[in-house]
Amino acid sequence: MDSNMIRISSTKQKGQALPLGVAFLMSSILFVLVLFNTGQTASEKSRLANTADAAVYSGLIWQARALNFQAYTNRAMVANQVSIGQMVSFSSWARYASILIRNVDYIANFIWVMKPFTSIANQIMGQVDNVVVNITEALIPVVDGVNGVLSNAQQAVYLASFAATPAIVQEVVEKNDERYNVNSAYAVIGMGENAMAWNNFAEQYDDRDALLRKADVVNRSKDEFTNARNIGQRQLLPGSPSKITIFPMRFWIKKEGRSNLIAEEGNSGDIEWEWKGKDTLSLHSETYRCSVRRGCGWRSHVELPMGWGSRYVNGDFECEEDDEGREICPEYMNENRWAEDLADLESEELDADYNGIRAYYDLSDLSEENKDPRLVLRIEVDLPEDEVRTASKIENLGSDSVPNEETGNGIGIGVFGTEDRMAGEGIASIASGEVFFHPPDDYNPSRRRGRYEIANLFNPYWEVRLTKTPIERRFMAWALRDSDLLTEGASGIAEGVAIFISEREEELSRLQHLQEDLQNQLDSTVDDVERAQIQSQLNAVNIEIADLESQNYDVNNLTQNLQQNLSQGVSSAANTQVAQYEQELEQYAQQQSEEFTDQFQDEIVGQVTDSLQEALEGAVEDAVESAISSFFGG
Repeated sequence: MDSNMIRISSTKQKGQALPLGVAFLMSSILFVLVLFNTGQTASEKSRLANTADAAVYSGLIWQARALNFQAYTNRAMVANQVSIGQMVSFSSWARYASILIRNVDYIANFIWVMKPFTSIANQIMGQVDNVVVNITEALIPVVDGVNGVLSNAQQAVYLASFAATPAIVQEVVEKNDERYNVNSAYAVIGMGENAMAWNNFAEQYDDRDALLRKADVVNRSKDEFTNARNIGQRQLLPGSPSKITIFPMRFWIKKEGRSNLIAEEGNSGDIEWEWKGKDTLSLHSETYRCSVRRGCGWRSHVELPMGWGSRYVNGDFECEEDDEGREICPEYMNENRWAEDLADLESEELDADYNGIRAYYDLSDLSEENKDPRLVLRIEVDLPEDEVRTASKIENLGSDSVPNEETGNGIGIGVFGTEDRMAGEGIASIASGEVFFHPPDDYNPSRRRGRYEIANLFNPYWEVRLTKTPIERRFMAWALRDSDLLTEGASGIAEGVAIFISEREEELSRLQHLQEDLQNQLDSTVDDVERAQIQSQLNAVNIEIADLESQNYDVNNLTQNLQQNLSQGVSSAANTQVAQYEQELEQYAQQQSEEFTDQFQDEIVGQVTDSLQEALEGAVEDAVESAISSFFGG
C-alpha cells in the first residue's frame, strides 16, 4: 500500500512541471523575438547610414567632376589659344626665313658661284612658306571652333548638374534598397540648399574685364618659341664670341622674334582679338672712338637688317597711323629696331576666321576672402516603421499586435507581439559631405614654400569628403520628424530640445558602458584575431563617444539655430524646383548635342579636310620640280 501511494505522488509531481515548462518556453521565444527585432533594427540603421553616406558622396562626386570639367576645359581653351599663337609664330618665322633667303639670293647676284644654290634655296623656301601659310590658315579656324565647342560644353555641363545631383542621390538610395526614402522634409531642405549653392557657386564670364583676364593667362602661358625666340651670335655661330672685334670695329648678329595675343575694344563695345608674330635678323656694328667730352668707348651703332617677317590673324588693329599717314606699331624687338620697321611694312594677314577668347566659367566670388569655398550636401534617408523587417512583419514568425484582452489560458492572438514603436514612426540616418579645393601641395605642406593656391576653376583639384553633421542640423532633422514640436511654437521646440538632449545623454551613457565592457573583454582575451575584432569595435565606439562629448547642447543655441536653419532651408527648397528643370535641361542638352555635332561637321571636319587637301596637294612636288628646273636651267 505504501508503494502505491508513493507511485501516485510521483506521478502528480511530474504533471505539475508541464505548465511551468510551457510558460518558460513561451517567454524564451518572446525574448528571442525581441533580440531578433533589436538586431534587425540595428542592421537597418547601419544600412541606412551606409546608404546615406553613399548617396551624399555620389551626388557630390558628380559636382566635383563638373567643377573639374570646367577646370580641364578652361586649361584646354588656354592651351588651344597658345597653339594658335604657335601657328602664327611659325608662319611669321617662315615669312622671315623666306625674306632672309630672298635677300641672300639678291646678294648672290654679285657672287656668281653662290647664285645657283641660293636660287634653289629661295624657291624651296618660298614653297615652304606657302605650305605653312595654307596649313596655318586651315588649322586656326579648327582650333578656334574647338574652343567654341568647349565654351558651350561648359555651360551645358554646369546647368545639367543642377538637376543631376538630386537625381543621383535618389537613384543611389533606390538602388541600395527600394524601401528607403529620401523625400523627408530635412532631405528636401538639404538638397534645396545644395542646389541653390551650386547655382551661385560659379558663373559664365563673357564681359570685357573677364575676357582680358583670361587673355592675360594666355599670354603668361606662352611657350618659349612663341614668347621670345631670340638667338644671339653664340647660338647662331657655335664657338664664336658674342661679338667679333676687328679693331676699331666690332660686329655681332642678333635674331629676335615674339608673338602676342592682342585685344582691342571695337566700335560696338565688343573686344577684337588678334594674334601677331614678328621675326627679325640683323647685323650690328659699333666703332671705338674717343672724344674730349665723352672719352673713349664703343659708339656709332649701326644696324643692317638681314631678314624680317610678320604675320597676323584677324586684322592688324594694333598699329595706328600718325598725322603723316605712317603706321606706328608697338615695338617687339629690343635691338633689331630697323628690321622690325621693315617687318611692319611687309606684314601679311592670314586668311583665317578667329574669334579670340570665348566665354568661360569661373567661381562667382573671385575676392580674396573666398579662398576656400565649399559645396555642402546634407540628406536624410529614412525607412518607415511598417517596412522594418521585425518579427511582426515576417509571416508565421511574430504577431502583428499585442493582445487587447485577457484570455483564460494566456495563449491567444498577439501573444508573441513585440509592439514595435519607433520615434518618428520609422528609423532614419542623416549624412553630410562637401566639395572642396585640394591642391597637391596640401598633401606635402613643405612644398608650398610660402605659397598657397586659392580655389579656382583653372586647376582640377576639386575633391569630395564626408563630414560630421553639426549638432544643430541633427536636431533640425530630429525636430522635423515630429510636427508637434513645430506647430506648438516656442514651447514645443524647447520641450523638443530637452528630449533631444536627454536622448543624446542616454546614448552617451550606453556607449560608455559598452566601452567599458569592450575594454574588459580586450584585457581578458589572448587570441590575436579576437583582440583585433574587439579593438576595431572599441575604436568605433570611442569615435562615437568623442563625437557626442564634443557637441554643444546649449538649449538657446539649438533653438535659435533651428529657427534660422529652417527659415533659410525652407526658402532654398521653395526656390529650387529641380523637377521642373529636368525636362528643360534634357531638351537643352539634346539641342546642344545637335549643335555640337553640326559645328564639328560643318566648321571643323569640313574645313580640315578641304583646307589641308588644298594646302598640301602637290606642294612638295611643285617645290622640288621648280628647284630642279632652276638648278639645271631648264
